[in-house]
Amino acid sequence: MVYSVQQIKYEILAYIKEFGGEFSDYYVGVSDNPKKSLFKVHNVNRKKDPWLYKQALTLQAAKTAQDYFVNRLKVDGMPSTSLNEDTDCVYVYKKSQRTNP
Repeated sequence: MVYSVQQIKYEILAYIKEFGGEFSDYYVGVSDNPKKSLFKVHNVNRKKDPWLYKQALTLQAAKTAQDYFVNRLKVDGMPSTSLNEDTDCVYVYKKSQRTNP
């Protein structure tokens, strides 16, 4: 399912509220392969760590959603610079001792 920027914001905010903590306890990224980013790059544990991803309408929509969390709410995340047009997923995970930023 494809989500608008507003829907992605709502879903991620609800997720953060459900699992608790500060915004800085979370990481929000943009990827064309969110499962690889979550489980290989960031070392998120599928069963133990809270995580979620949503597909945006476009690359720009994904970047806009990520920007809202990183720059406005101070969620951890790196601005995505070298992305192709297939990059349209926004992912979030709650950081832990086993995850990589």
